[in-house]
Amino acid sequence: MRLAVLADIHGNLPALEAVLAELRQQDVDGFIIAGDHLTGGPNPDEVIPLLRSLDGWLIRGNTDNRLLAYDAGNVPDSWRVSEQWAALRWLHGQLDREMLDFIASLPEQAVVAPDGTAPIRVVHGSLKSPSEHLIPDRDPMNLALFRKAGLLPPNGKPPQLELTLAQIQEAVLICGHSHIPWQQKHEGRLAFNPGSVGHPNNGDTRAQYALLTWQDGRWQVEHCAVAYNLEQVRLAYQASGLLAAGGAFIRAFLLGIETGQAVPGHFVTHVHNLAQAAGFEGDGVFPEPIWEQAVATFNWEARAYQ
Repeated sequence: MRLAVLADIHGNLPALEAVLAELRQQDVDGFIIAGDHLTGGPNPDEVIPLLRSLDGWLIRGNTDNRLLAYDAGNVPDSWRVSEQWAALRWLHGQLDREMLDFIASLPEQAVVAPDGTAPIRVVHGSLKSPSEHLIPDRDPMNLALFRKAGLLPPNGKPPQLELTLAQIQEAVLICGHSHIPWQQKHEGRLAFNPGSVGHPNNGDTRAQYALLTWQDGRWQVEHCAVAYNLEQVRLAYQASGLLAAGGAFIRAFLLGIETGQAVPGHFVTHVHNLAQAAGFEGDGVFPEPIWEQAVATFNWEARAYQ
């Protein structure tokens, strides 16, 4: 039994197609897709049908939930006009009712238990929330990647991952969300993140995924990456209209794809810092002057993130 594990596609069709082309050469029995399928990328309406054509299990991620909240009207009115949320409005406009209902039908977590194997727990972020990160706490190189991505303070220590593994009965815990591939074992259990198909945060611009193989009575994971045409992605952003419509966040998102770094996260942190310095407290939408100041003062040089 071999399963392909994908996460964080984020509407990047060329990256997804490259992964699936490589997987056609593998003996794969099914797919696990660990959330964040659409937001930020130029081809959401094509990604969804492709994912639905696969034989596998899908869950929702934090950005999928944000899209559904917007669709249901469970967001501040300012989300419908502010530059900050322009990309979300564009995404919502690309999807028909049937696609939105399909995303809403997905669970936030799943237990996958193919016959003759040990069960697998699939989450997007953590056991508690799709917006919370699971971080490997034993590997200094991985911790350095989390710190570089702004997901862990410079001197911060993450919670012990073994405490999370102790909360579940399944043999394997799969997560996404950080866009950083890693794996860690504890007392016969395995936790891992396959990395991001559409927007890696570990300095590697290739589309990343994992292969999970049942062998010798246990699951074993192999991290994989495949190169694809980044210029094709840039052209898709332009042709779809997302680059023009999505504003600074999409500019940061594309730069992140081109560098393999967490540029959108760094941009949002920059906005937060400016807002905090200005004494702003609000409903998740920054005043336009602060947003414009952030766009003007952010370091947009690609070499800054490589």
